[in-house]
Amino acid sequence: MEKIERLINLTAYLLETARPVTFEQLQRTVYVDASGNEQALHRMFERDKDELREMDIEVRTETLEASGETGYTILRDEYYLPHLELSPAEKVALTMVSRLFLGSGTPFSGPAHSALLKFAFDEKGDVDVDPVPHVHWVGVPRDRRLLEVILDGLTERKDLKFSYRSLGSSEPVWREVSPYGLFNRRGSWYLVGLCHLRREIRSFKLDRVTSDIEVNRKKPHKPDFEVPDSFDLCSETRWEWPGEHSGETVTAQVRFEPRLAFGFSGGGARVEGSQRREDGSVDVTYVVGDPEEFVDWVLEFGAGARILAPSGLVDLITERIRGVLGDGDGNA
Repeated sequence: MEKIERLINLTAYLLETARPVTFEQLQRTVYVDASGNEQALHRMFERDKDELREMDIEVRTETLEASGETGYTILRDEYYLPHLELSPAEKVALTMVSRLFLGSGTPFSGPAHSALLKFAFDEKGDVDVDPVPHVHWVGVPRDRRLLEVILDGLTERKDLKFSYRSLGSSEPVWREVSPYGLFNRRGSWYLVGLCHLRREIRSFKLDRVTSDIEVNRKKPHKPDFEVPDSFDLCSETRWEWPGEHSGETVTAQVRFEPRLAFGFSGGGARVEGSQRREDGSVDVTYVVGDPEEFVDWVLEFGAGARILAPSGLVDLITERIRGVLGDGDGNA
């Protein structure tokens, strides 16, 4: 394995893990293909940490309470760019750029996408002009029309109405939501806001919206709501499946090629167990609360990961692939 590939794998693994990992875990994942005994691998790891430090990527250490061993991690707050303090005018400009260029196929779409991937902003301090509410840009829109309507609701602080099929429900239900924010999680867009039906803040996956989204046009020059000062978009994105309201879960098994063996932690699912095969590949068992999100995550690995069970998830991922490739008759 080339050094640059090893450094990328190490950074990705330490960023993705929910808690600090031991050197033994790194030996079984990032350094599994490296040659040498344990001492040689440990020296390699120390050199890699120095390399990352020179790139301003700090590998933190802490003592694990359960075992007393040393754990390693990369703090996301230190790795990613901090929230930017932008004026209301600057936020409006960013919003306009995103709507005009992001995913539109213009000569500026590439630079706009690259720039917006690096931006995340939140409201802080007092301002004299109504700001653009919490918008977290981290991906390319899948359904630009829905996102534009949601953005109208966010900027104008108007309630939204749409039909929504929640996880585990066979029939959609009409929801009225006061939109507080918008975020992208592992390729899927989510609207977060106050659900009038449930009377609490909920996240809504756009893939499960089964109708057009309607903006309340009554009293067009008057906001329908105010975003609470206590609302924090980043906190709303830090949930993991299965959650306490996730309903039923399924057990899934995925096989990763040897080159991807370090990356099996993630996908919004809990790792139940893993087993390394003789050829270096790894079979991983997950407890999955959101099948659609989990399948989308597995697809990001391309041919390097394959769902083995259950059959329902195999069928779902097959449908996803057919939807991309077409049905063989030229129809998408």
